[in-house]
Parts: sequence; structure tokens; C-alpha cells
Amino acid sequence: MGKIRGVIFDLDGTLIDTLETYTLAFNQGIEAFNLKPISKEKLATLLNRALPLEDILLELFPTPFKEKEARLKCLEEIRKAYTELEKNVKLKPGVEEVLPKLREMGMKIGIATARTTSGEAKWLELRRLGIDHFIDAMVTAAEAERKPAIGSLIECIKRLGLSPAECVLVGDSQSDVLTGKAAGVMTIALPTGVASKEDLCRENPETIIDSLTALPDFISHLSH
Repeated sequence: MGKIRGVIFDLDGTLIDTLETYTLAFNQGIEAFNLKPISKEKLATLLNRALPLEDILLELFPTPFKEKEARLKCLEEIRKAYTELEKNVKLKPGVEEVLPKLREMGMKIGIATARTTSGEAKWLELRRLGIDHFIDAMVTAAEAERKPAIGSLIECIKRLGLSPAECVLVGDSQSDVLTGKAAGVMTIALPTGVASKEDLCRENPETIIDSLTALPDFISHLSH
């Protein structure tokens, strides 16, 4: 086992708690089309598969969203609702403690997210939550292939100036584990977002930790 020098996080469900807000925004968006709300649990199962929002709309409501124009209009409604609600989004427990610890350990810290924002916009939420200064690189699905394809993860590793063998990926979904394994990156799973512990076990991550606070100790043991 070589020395770990970089930790790459998934964003939603791993570092920040967005599922509740996503569900509210999603339901506000589909309400404009007179559709019934879906449960947080149902949305979580679809997000766990790393489906883009457009595909989620098509899977749940194939008839109303058969036309691309209708899907795009609804996506716009969902994004607008999320922007209004995002002030409710909080950090996941342990983030404020873990990021400074990783920094003290000399780790480079990255984010590979399936979000589609780019440029300055992608940093806004991190700034509001006060963690942007800990992040050395962030790659979104607007900049490289979205997970479970390996593009965004490989690009993040590149921007950190590291190799896959020097990094670990920390995520909350089955697609995160699949992405890490496909890219040759050790993957640490957290059952704190869209996937249950049983779901995550199926993909055989390197380990599953119940809390983010266990991460620094686990990483420090990897290199010894």
C-alpha cells in the first residue's frame, strides 16, 4: 500500500445534507405539471443509481415528460426551487472537524460531483457553508463525464497533481464505489446519504465507515 496523499469526496450526501432540499425542490418542480409528489426515499433510490434529473423525470413520469421541451422546462423549475431553498442545506456531521484534520495530515482535498454547475457558480454553496478554502479542486459533470463514468474522478486526481494510487474516494452511493473501483482508486463508503449499508456492501468498497469522523484515523493507518 503506497502513501495516500489525496482525499476526493462526493459532495451531496457525503459532505453536505441535500436530500431533503432536493426532494422539496423536485416536488415543487413537478407540481407545476400537476404531478403528485414523490417520497424522499424514492428519490434517494434513483440518485443512488446516479441518474441525471432528466432521466429521473422520464423514468417516473414517461408520458408527461416524453417531449424533451417539457423535461427541460421542469428541470428549470426544479433548479429555480433549489436555489430558493438551498439556504436550508447544512454540512453533514463531522465535516467541520474532518476537513481541517485532513489538511493537518498534509492531504490534498478534492470533490468529484455529479452536479452540472461550472465556473464560479459551483463554489457558491461551499463558500456559504465555509468549507471552500479546504478544497483544492472540484470537478462537476459539466466539466467531465459524470459518475459512474470515471471522467470527473480522473480529472479531479489530475488537478490535484496525484495518481489514482495516491488517492481515496469517499462517497455515499453505489455509483461512487463503482466509479472508484473502475478508476483504480481505493473507495470508502458512507451510509449517510442515498444508499443503505446493505446497498454499499454489494459493491465491495475497501471499507464502510459509519461516520465521517472515522476517516482521518482510517487514512493514517493505510500508509503504515
